[in-house]
Amino acid sequence: MAKDITFTRLHVSSGIHFILSGWEVASQISSIPFIDQDHYGGEILNFKTELQLLGVVVGFNDNYQLVADHLKMPPSCPLTSDATLLVLACMHYCPKSANKFVKALQHLKCLKTDSGFKSPVESFLFDPEWGCLLQVFSDIPILDQNFYGSTILCYKAELKKLGVLVDFEEALKNFSHRFPSDLSEFISEGKWLWTRLGSHRSPSECILFGPEWESIAPITVLPFIDDGDTHYGRAIHEYEEELKRMGVVIKLEDGVNFVANSLCFPSNPSRITRVNVLSLLECIRILQKKGCSFPESFWKKISQKWLKTNAGAGYRSPDQCCLFDAEWKRYLKLTDGPSLMKPFMVLEINSYRKELNSIGVIVDVGKGCSLIASHIDLHSDLVTITRIYNFLAEIKWEADAEADRRIWIPDGIENGQWVNPTECVLHDKDGLFSSQLYVLDKHYDQKLLEFFASAFGVKSIPTVDDFCKLWKVWESSGLQLSNGECCAFWVCVMRHWSLKTEELLADCLVKLPVDSGSEGILLFDRRDVFIADDLQLKDAFEQSSCGSIFVWYPRPSLPALPRTKLLEIFSKIGVRTISESVEKQELPLEEGVEFKQVKPRDIYIDKVLAKLILGFLCNSALNMEAAKRYEAVKCLQNLSVQETEEPIEERYSLSLTSGEIVNVRISQMIRWDRENAILFTQRLDKSNGHKNLLEYATHFSEVISKGVLWEMEDHINALAELIRLAFLLEFNEEAVGFLMKSKNLQIFMEDEEFLSAAFPYE
Repeated sequence: MAKDITFTRLHVSSGIHFILSGWEVASQISSIPFIDQDHYGGEILNFKTELQLLGVVVGFNDNYQLVADHLKMPPSCPLTSDATLLVLACMHYCPKSANKFVKALQHLKCLKTDSGFKSPVESFLFDPEWGCLLQVFSDIPILDQNFYGSTILCYKAELKKLGVLVDFEEALKNFSHRFPSDLSEFISEGKWLWTRLGSHRSPSECILFGPEWESIAPITVLPFIDDGDTHYGRAIHEYEEELKRMGVVIKLEDGVNFVANSLCFPSNPSRITRVNVLSLLECIRILQKKGCSFPESFWKKISQKWLKTNAGAGYRSPDQCCLFDAEWKRYLKLTDGPSLMKPFMVLEINSYRKELNSIGVIVDVGKGCSLIASHIDLHSDLVTITRIYNFLAEIKWEADAEADRRIWIPDGIENGQWVNPTECVLHDKDGLFSSQLYVLDKHYDQKLLEFFASAFGVKSIPTVDDFCKLWKVWESSGLQLSNGECCAFWVCVMRHWSLKTEELLADCLVKLPVDSGSEGILLFDRRDVFIADDLQLKDAFEQSSCGSIFVWYPRPSLPALPRTKLLEIFSKIGVRTISESVEKQELPLEEGVEFKQVKPRDIYIDKVLAKLILGFLCNSALNMEAAKRYEAVKCLQNLSVQETEEPIEERYSLSLTSGEIVNVRISQMIRWDRENAILFTQRLDKSNGHKNLLEYATHFSEVISKGVLWEMEDHINALAELIRLAFLLEFNEEAVGFLMKSKNLQIFMEDEEFLSAAFPYE
């Protein structure tokens, strides 16, 4: 009887407690008869040896069979972790009693899982081999190893006997039966397949790598299933059909959308092969046939520089390339523009003409002008450049950007420079602009000259602005100009004369040409250059020591450069006439000069002269009353005429910008002192010839006309002309009468009466 009594639940030292602790756990799952400590009291602990002698079992000592024999599951579940492990240990060490535990526990919710307490048949023992299943299925009741500890892994066989699923195959069958709807949904939508991109993706987001993908893979970042040794390995390919049914993309044709979204060119485009390019074009073709649109990221990637071209253009974006074919060969050579590199120029690449065009490659000759033009500056061979220009001219291309506006100026066959069209001119017939402008007719034929004019806006001939710049060069050079150079400049000015040209020249020209009398033409400060509107003054100043001061004009006059028009231009840009620029001063008559008084009629101051003047004043244009006419003539009546053998002169002074004042003397011959009513005259010697007579007549007529019409300056010259002619006719009354009739001049009766009274003796 004593052998059926076990001693436990004694609160003693830790060592005895350890020995007894096994019985504490066993007491949870068995009905072993323990000594009642409450009945005997604590003193009974002092008699363990005696109790053992009596047959009482004091320590557990792996007495699993005893637990099995007295197995009795508590009415309240679940079991503690220690109780669960004790059950498994009993099954392990007492295999004959294992079924007893199975019957007792198989359907009790006594095992703790990550989904709560479950019965053994509902529970699973985690195995690393199941990792993928755990990611596929949710809410799987896996035994809580944190609760039981790693020791539970030692009892797989015992757990399996209890009904716990511990084998992969059995677990998979259970999953398929237990979660058929979840399994189908998750397999198709769940992110459970590991890819080479380093992330899990759903089957429809994955590609199974195969030979078809080898050509496109180097230029994309595609979600291939990771078949590396560290993941699925090559064995994954054995399940191609299963993966396909799940939604994994197998064929390239079915995965072109991935290509459009995952395009990624290598940083070094030289790694892109012809095969890669052809594969990409095939994908684009398939996408276009399906009517698919391309994402923005695709266009951003495709616009990179990844297509290899020739002729030194390197790698370029599609819109900077052209597809060279037979049509292009009519005009250009393969190396003339950024065409796709020769290895690409095979039948395959040409068959993708439509696809290349869709990504921006220029395939039509007519649309390639701007591209060819932008590429032309990579060349330095005149033959090649001329061929390209002829192509652009044939297509009637016009420059649309500043970068395209370049013209090649050759220096030999293979040397030269690119210049801006604004620095060029088609023609320079006078050969003046070789140092200022690039003259294109020296290098190109008429067809290309017309092209340069239309496409680049090159001017046909130098403009006024160009001539003004050239003039500034001439001004600063200090050199003499040739007559041809000067004529060319002013012909251009006259051809383009306008208010704008006038303002330009007035602001630009500092120096103007003067006629030096030699073969060369000098440029002087325009303030010291004058228009010779008075030839007497011109002769006088030219004979002085100041040198030439009168503005140049061509001799002989040119039809394209009439002298009158040229002088008008000079006047408008600020050149003064000599007559308005000089200061006139009558020289005082020198003391000691002998004068002899003569009768006025001796120098033709008589009734005929007065009649001629009255007839002029009666002109209806003057609208002068009789009293004023008579008053104008009366000044002649009381004149005292003093004659001398000495010359009578006046002085003209001209101030130059240098500070120099140039003085010249000119014969006056006659001087009227109106204040004292004296007319001084130089004796006329008719034997000196017609010139002397005409000179005297001119001075006489001017002095008389000014004296009579001193308040009517506008009519002085007209009256002086009449008086000079009458003087040369010696004031013959009949001749003067005819002269007056020819000029439609007459006097009235009251005028006749006035003349008779004023000149009673004539």
